[in-house]
Amino acid sequence: MNTRKIILPMIGIAMGLGLQMQTHAAQISVTVENLTAAGGLYFTPLWVGFHDGSFDTFDVGGSASASIEAVAEGGDVSGLRADFASVAGGVDGVVTAPAGFPGAPVFDPTDMGSLVLDLDPATNRYFSFASMIIPSNDAFIGNPDPTAYQVFDATGAFTGPLDILVLGNEIWDAGTELNDGMGAAFSALGGTSTDEMMAIGVHTGLGILLGTATAAGTVIDPVLGDFTQNGFQLARIRINAVPEPQMLATFGLGLGLMLLTARRRRPGSRLAA
Repeated sequence: MNTRKIILPMIGIAMGLGLQMQTHAAQISVTVENLTAAGGLYFTPLWVGFHDGSFDTFDVGGSASASIEAVAEGGDVSGLRADFASVAGGVDGVVTAPAGFPGAPVFDPTDMGSLVLDLDPATNRYFSFASMIIPSNDAFIGNPDPTAYQVFDATGAFTGPLDILVLGNEIWDAGTELNDGMGAAFSALGGTSTDEMMAIGVHTGLGILLGTATAAGTVIDPVLGDFTQNGFQLARIRINAVPEPQMLATFGLGLGLMLLTARRRRPGSRLAA
C-alpha cells in the first residue's frame, strides 16, 4: 500500500479542520500606546468595539450624541457601551493604562496598555474606538467611518496586524462645550464650563490650557502638548492575533491520530490489529 497517498490527504484534512476552527473563533489583542513625551497629552481609557460595520459612533459635521458628549467631556464610555449593546454579535471592551496616575487608569505620556478579546470573524469584522483628550473641554478621538478599519475579510481571515496611528489632525471637537479651558476635565484651572451647540469638527487646539497644570500635578508643555503641529503623533493602536495553544494542540492531536490510523493500516505493521 502507498502510505504516502493516505498520509498526504489526511494532512490536508487536518489543516482544513484547523482553518475551519480559526474562522469560527479568534482571540485578538488590542495594544494602546500614548506616543507623547513627558509634558505631553493624556487620554482616558480607550473604548474599543468590534462589529459588522453598522455601528456609527459619530458623524463629522453632525451633532454629538449624548454618549459622545459624555466621552468628550468626561471620558465616560458607559453610554457608548449601552448603545453598542444593540449591535447583534458586537464585542467591546475598555483598554486601560495600569501605570496611569494614582486613582485613574488614564494613559499618561508614554503609557501603554492591552486588552484581549474573543471575536467571531463573521460578525466582528470592523473596529471602532473612542477616548477623551485631557485636559480639555470636549476634545476626543474616534473613527467616524465604521468600516475604516477592517479586522477580518469576507472569508474570516485576519487582515492584520493593524497599526493605527492617531494624529493631531484626527482629534475632534465635540462642539458641546466652549473651548476656553474653564471647567475642563483634568485641569487645575478650575472655573465653570459653558455649554454650546456646535457641529463635530477637527479640534483647533487647547489654547489657554497649554502651559497650565493638570490634576496630576504635571504641566502641559506648550510645544509637546500642541497637537496642531504638522505630523503630531498622539497614540498608536495595534491590533494583533493571539496564538491559540489549545487550537494548536487540538490540531496536532488530530493529525497524530490520523497518522497513527494510516500506520495501523499498513500490511505487516507491528501495530496492525
